[in-house]
Formats: sequence, structure tokens, C-alpha cells
Amino acid sequence: MRTQIRKFIAIGAIVCAMPLASFAQDNLQPADAGDTVVSQQDQQLDESEAQQVAPPDQAPVSTQTFYDQLSPYGQWVNMPTYGYVWIPSAGVGFVPYSNYGHWVYTEYGWTWVSDYAWGWAPFHYGRWGYDYNYGWYWIPGTEWGPAWVCWRHCDGYYGWAPLGWGMNIEDGYYGDYGIDVAWWIFVDEARICDRYVYRYYQPRRNCEYYYHHSNVVVGTHYDAQRNIRYASGPRAEEVARVTHVPVRQVAVRPTVAPGQRYDNQHLHLYKPEVRPTTTTNPRPAPTRPVEINQVPRRSDYSPQQRTFTQPQQQRSEPAPQQQRSQPAQQQRSQPQPQQQQRSYSPPQQQHSAPVQHSAPAGGGGRGGHR
Repeated sequence: MRTQIRKFIAIGAIVCAMPLASFAQDNLQPADAGDTVVSQQDQQLDESEAQQVAPPDQAPVSTQTFYDQLSPYGQWVNMPTYGYVWIPSAGVGFVPYSNYGHWVYTEYGWTWVSDYAWGWAPFHYGRWGYDYNYGWYWIPGTEWGPAWVCWRHCDGYYGWAPLGWGMNIEDGYYGDYGIDVAWWIFVDEARICDRYVYRYYQPRRNCEYYYHHSNVVVGTHYDAQRNIRYASGPRAEEVARVTHVPVRQVAVRPTVAPGQRYDNQHLHLYKPEVRPTTTTNPRPAPTRPVEINQVPRRSDYSPQQRTFTQPQQQRSEPAPQQQRSQPAQQQRSQPQPQQQQRSYSPPQQQHSAPVQHSAPAGGGGRGGHR
């Protein structure tokens, strides 16, 4: 009797399990091909997202791009030493890396963001020179950099100056770059990140004192893709310590057309590869160059023309930055800081002539090549 009961129980269990097994097999889904192979839909989505974040391709250009794009904003002059140089129509008081611009920290180090519509070119390629009679002029070059300047630091102040023709950033580590003291700009170190840093420059009469009491900032950034080294400026940690605000790194996004735009998160900048002139290409040249003796001298300008002009580029203001506490005023030796000034006179002393080079019009000197 017990044996028959056990048989009935076993048969009942088998009969009950059969529908469940049939149900499970009917509803079992096949393996998703996406587990091992990316589906076509997912691949298209990935490609779409990549196109949104990848920088646009920038076709290589020649120095003819500089001649064409900068002509509306200044005058191309044939200077015997360098060939064609560009004098901006920004007033006698213009100084490179000074008027209407500010510093942001990017993957290349401290990068100059200019408010001028033409600022994408002369502040990132080539070198600047100064002539007592004609003021500042720009010598085209083929190497891009975040800012072709050298840096110094003294107690409570950062300073920078444009590199001259043929100057290598490493020259200053063993000397003084050969740059005239009058080229240097100094600002309170707590203002180095300020959107309107040019409002807080120290008076020119104090800069010589700061220069002789400062040391060269030796930080560099090496761009392996272009085999070039830039002067990256002060370390971000050091700037954060003196400003009491973390330094946020801004990403540089290349654009396909000349210009620049800063939106407080990204720096959209035209930075194409500029190829030197070869014998197979027509020699680049401005459309309407003039000789140096045709350029008005600084003494020919009226007093009203001796101030730099407002940038012609209209740009939306970045989002307000985080409010930061000001550090306690440091006790500094003479001279005492003067009241802030928005404009200043150009260098008054004769600058020694640069080293003579028989370079083509598009040359940029030694740049930062190792």
C-alpha cells in the first residue's frame, strides 16, 4: 500500500512539473547579440556622440591666412629685417598680452584669451617687436602656443612679457631673455585669474623694481604631437593658494573658421597648422602692404589717439565666478602699490634692435623647438 502511494506521488510531481518546464522554455529569450557584438543601432549612437565631442578637423593653412584675416584690423608693413609685419589699429597705447584680455588655465598651461576679434592669431603665433617710432608690431610665425610670453614672480606679484623674434622660452632660464624691462607687466598675484585683470596692472614706474626683485618662472608644457614646448606659467596649485579659489582647467576646442569664443567652460579657438612657404607654393603676401616710411610715427598722433581702442568683437559675458575671499594684504617693500590704472604709456626708452635674421615673411624664429 505504501509503495503504491509513493508511485502516485512521483507521477503527480512529474505531471505538475511539465507545464512549468514548457512555460519556461516558451518564454526563454535568445542571447542578445549586443552581449558580444555591438548592434548597428548602438554603433550609430556611439558615432553620433563621438561627433558631438570630437574637435572639428582644421585644414592646414599658410601664412596667407594671416595676411587676409588681419588686414581689416591693421596695416601690413614691409620691414627690411623681418619682411612683412603687422601693426594693429589699436591705438598708440596698445601693448600685447595686456589690453582687453585675460588668462585662463588650459591643458597647455596659462592661455591668453583676447577680447579682440583678431586675437586668435597674433597672441598664439609668431613674435612681437617694438619700435620707438612706430610702436608694437607682430611678426608672423607658424607655431601655435597658448601665449608666447615668459613669466616672472616676486613677492606678491606675477609678471609676463612677450617673447621677441628668435627667442626660445629656455633662453630665460639662464639669463634675462634679453627683453627690455619696459616690456614687462606686473599684477597682484591674487588678481591673475581676474576676468578684467588689465584693470589691476601695476604702474609702469614700479615694474622695473618688481623685475629686479623677481625670479623666472620655469614651468613648461611639452606638446608631443607638435614636438614643441610652451612656457606654461605658474603652477595651478600655487595660483589656487594665493587666490583662495581652486583653478578650474578650461578645455580648448578647435574651430574650423578664424575667431575665438570663451564661454567659461571651453575656449573655442581657431588654431590650425600653419605650414611654411615652399618653393612649390606661391609666396604669401598681403594685398596692400606699405613701406615702413609710410607708416605714421607715434609723434604724429594727437593726444586723443594715444589710448588703445575698445575691442571690436562683441562677446557674451561668462557666468559669474564664485565669490572669493580676499587674502590679507601683505607687507611689501617699496615702492608702495599705486592706485589701479586702466591705461599706461608705452615704453619710453629706445629698444635695442633684435638679432638680424634673413627669415621669410612667415617665419616665427626658433619658437619652442627642442
